[in-house]
Amino acid sequence: MRRIPRFVWTLLSCLVCIIVTAVACLVLMDRSASSDKYLEVIGIVENEYFKETDVSGMADASAKAMVAELGDPSSYYMTGQEYEEYKLAMTNRYVGIGIATEYSEKYGFLSVSAVTPGSPADLAHIKVGNLISAVDTIDVSRYDPDRLLKLFQTYESKEREEDRYFTVHLLNTQGGKAEVRLKCELIYSEPVFYHIVEDTTFGYVKIVNFDDSAAVAFRSAVASLQNMGATALILDVRDNATGKPAEMGNVLDFLLPKGDLFLLRDRSGKETTYSSGNDYVGLPMTVIANQNTADAAEMFTCVMQQAGVTIVGRRTAASALSQTIVELEDGSAVRISSYEYLTPDKKSMSELNGVMPDVSSYMIEDSDMDVQLEAAKDVLS
Repeated sequence: MRRIPRFVWTLLSCLVCIIVTAVACLVLMDRSASSDKYLEVIGIVENEYFKETDVSGMADASAKAMVAELGDPSSYYMTGQEYEEYKLAMTNRYVGIGIATEYSEKYGFLSVSAVTPGSPADLAHIKVGNLISAVDTIDVSRYDPDRLLKLFQTYESKEREEDRYFTVHLLNTQGGKAEVRLKCELIYSEPVFYHIVEDTTFGYVKIVNFDDSAAVAFRSAVASLQNMGATALILDVRDNATGKPAEMGNVLDFLLPKGDLFLLRDRSGKETTYSSGNDYVGLPMTVIANQNTADAAEMFTCVMQQAGVTIVGRRTAASALSQTIVELEDGSAVRISSYEYLTPDKKSMSELNGVMPDVSSYMIEDSDMDVQLEAAKDVLS
């Protein structure tokens, strides 16, 4: 075989260097152009807007818009304060009074849907079903749950201790009124709630999220239900849209026999497989999911269905992704979808178009009956 002269290799090496350098310059020029455009717009606002404007908040607004442009609701930018709240939430803690609320179309107010034992709300005798009409003199009848919680949290920044208290005005469905004086505290919110379904031997487990301690809480809940005589499990992952792969995997490991459960794949194609061991609970089960079941909970639903468990409810969100947090120098952060959940045969939720329930069931507005829970009971009966 004829040997290639050394000067040819030298020329090829130079050509490769030129190409790499050119590509790098194009990338840097594109990034520089984006940066220049941002600074140019800031300059226009500062110099041309008809009145003086503080542009410091535009950095946050720009960052939010850039991440939102991905079209992925699981990826978003957080300001420093939002990131601090997020870190608490991922450990199932938050600053509040210890209630969960939902809007009641029937009464036109936020209704208390859950009260955390030992919380300020519990000690003030706030009950599930109470309606919240006002906080101090602020009419909150048009508030959603997140806005109400943020209103409570605004009192935390008050300098004087006495100013951190606020009055919550309550109604009941019979027209009775009450006022309670409260102050926010750091609340631990259980990631799992459970009980025996009335007139059955079915254990009901609501998995709120798959964040820190969810797997331990789930195992404890199932053990308690078995001690209470549970012969089957109804697992509710409706509106569950946050969680960690390891926590979700540990719950599946507890529920299903030995085998591969799911995979995580990053942008480079690297895959990590999660599997279950020999020991599992061995009870009949069904899962309730809905259109807001996403990310880890959606993968959970898919794996359970592929294991032969009947799924009840609505088609899931078709967006099973796992996120990482990138902290920025100023204390803000970006939560970005970095991994895609896959089935053992390497299908994604977007390819499968979500999880189609085996038993479709739609909630009825203005009804006190949980139709989807009733459908799950029928599956196990």
